Amino acid sequence: MPISSISGAFGALQRQSTAMDRAAAKVARAGLGSPSPETDESERPETASTDLLLDGVSESLVARRMFTAAVRLAQTTNENILAALRIGGYSPEDS
Repeated sequence: MPISSISGAFGALQRQSTAMDRAAAKVARAGLGSPSPETDESERPETASTDLLLDGVSESLVARRMFTAAVRLAQTTNENILAALRIGGYSPEDS
């Protein structure tokens, strides 16, 4: 059980890191849509750029929360493993 919990936490950390990369790419692409001095304002797809930016920002917020939850899962699992070792008479200081 503890090994699968640690493995699940590390898998979640990896997935959220990838999700954060995707969100950052969306934000960067939205920034590329900013108008240049020679571009006519009527030709610019304002809503598409804004939607991409909002989508990227919201994805990054979700990824950050999920990343924090995965870190907490790993910490809790580690604490449980250490408690089980202490109950079993093993101590980290003995090694």
